[in-house]
Amino acid sequence: MGKTKLGISIGFLGAALYFIGLFNFLALIALAGYILIFEKNEWLKRSAVKAIVIVIGFALVSVLINLSNDILGILSIPLSLFKTSFRFSWPLGIDSIALNALNIIEKLLLLVLGLKAFNQGSLTIDPIDKVVDKIFNN
Repeated sequence: MGKTKLGISIGFLGAALYFIGLFNFLALIALAGYILIFEKNEWLKRSAVKAIVIVIGFALVSVLINLSNDILGILSIPLSLFKTSFRFSWPLGIDSIALNALNIIEKLLLLVLGLKAFNQGSLTIDPIDKVVDKIFNN
């Protein structure tokens, strides 16, 4: 297993990348930026991009779910003019369930990828890998 310019193993830095993604998005961006600018290892660079794509992808889906709540709230405004108690919303709090499920899936995914990264391994996730491939092929 090779070493990075920081003197630590490539696998350890890759694992740190995913584990940092669990807690702090800005630190993930900073570490991924360092890797993309200064490190030469192709696997490490792909891991940096993959971690960023995962975090941004899950953030975008969360934003869309929250945006749908806002849209339903806007649709409820005209009804309030008629002093009705009816309000448009997702049934059974399914939006909250979806957001919590997304959060759990994201954390588990980053955790598994972080553990596999110690041996410079990865997990094949077709939609994410396609985006990473598209980024590296341009």
